[in-house]
Amino acid sequence: MDPEIKALQDEIKRVGAVSADTNRLVHSMRRSQRWKSLLSIMWWMVILGFAGASYFYIQPYIKQATDAYGNAKDFQVQIQDFFAQFGRKAQ
Repeated sequence: MDPEIKALQDEIKRVGAVSADTNRLVHSMRRSQRWKSLLSIMWWMVILGFAGASYFYIQPYIKQATDAYGNAKDFQVQIQDFFAQFGRKAQ
C-alpha cells in the first residue's frame, strides 16, 4: 500500500476519533445544561412556595400588629380630644 494512502487513512481515523469524542462531550454538556435548568426551576419554585407559605403563616401576626397600631392612633386622638376640652394641646 502506498505510504501516502496509509497516512491519509490514519488521519481519517484520528479525525473520526476526535469527532466522536467531541460529539460525546457536546452531548454531555447538553445533558448537564438540562439538569441545571430543571434544578434551577425547582429551586425557584421552592423559594416562591416558601414565600407564599410564609405569607399565610405570618399574615395573622401582621394583621394583629396593624390593628394595634390603629388602636394606638385612636388612643392618641382621644388624648388630644381630652386636652382640647380644656383648651390645651397634648405634648
